[in-house]
Amino acid sequence: MNTDSTHIAVLFVDIVGSTRLYRELGNRRAEALVSAALARALATAQRFGGTHVKSIGDAIMCVFDDAGAVARASMEMQSASANPPLEGDPTTLALKVGFAAGEVVQRDADYFGDAVNIAARLADMAKAGQILTTEQTSIALPGDLRRIARMFDHTPVKGVMESIAVTQLVWDQRSHTEVFSPGHVVGALSLRLHYADQERRLSPADLPFLIGRNEVCDLVVGAAFASRQHVRVEYRRGKFVLVDESTNGTYVAHGEGEAEMAYLRNEPFALIGSGRFWLGSLPADQHSEPVRFEVD
Repeated sequence: MNTDSTHIAVLFVDIVGSTRLYRELGNRRAEALVSAALARALATAQRFGGTHVKSIGDAIMCVFDDAGAVARASMEMQSASANPPLEGDPTTLALKVGFAAGEVVQRDADYFGDAVNIAARLADMAKAGQILTTEQTSIALPGDLRRIARMFDHTPVKGVMESIAVTQLVWDQRSHTEVFSPGHVVGALSLRLHYADQERRLSPADLPFLIGRNEVCDLVVGAAFASRQHVRVEYRRGKFVLVDESTNGTYVAHGEGEAEMAYLRNEPFALIGSGRFWLGSLPADQHSEPVRFEVD
């Protein structure tokens, strides 16, 4: 058995909705469409220097020597998916793509390691038309590709100690606010927090961000009923999310009014537009000063 360690980029490409396709079109026609779509994706990967490792159901795995090459191949695959893969059949098949670069172990004709597990996880969490990679991989991309990378989410990966920062390649440049895949738009890019005389302006790269009474928090508050580590700000799927980790909970109000207020306790809450949140007590408490937020 031959085993070697090497640094490569790993790509997974998956067909979206293949189960429904087989049910609606029948096995023979669906199989022909899926095979043609995967063959087209594989041909694109090979044109950019990729090597086919294996096919897994309605997905393929390829490896590349260069992260830039796999990114460009992914973009061309997504662009081509707007056209039918099979001549004479008007049906189009959407793709979801994930890739990651890192150290892997090559054993005979297969590859194993964190980069493989992460790339597979990214392809699984992607939506139709999306290309997901890791923040670490996107930093290594050429400048023109780095400019179209946007922070997207954080996700756990089985076997990997820390949560992975996920970025999305905005491959369709029609507009950075236009819907370019079903159910998804490019997300918020900035969050401003104001508390007493403190102000913080955060980007997705600055997260997670801790707020509480403990001196080790990124924003230290003096609220009497706040926990030592009260809330955490994360970035999930294009949104800034407030995650309560406290004993007494958090009260959140959008806008300037307090008529519609959400109460959180050990749960997440997406911050949209502008508003305020109170740590551990209601706004009516004279000792309760809010943290104001603005999402851009």
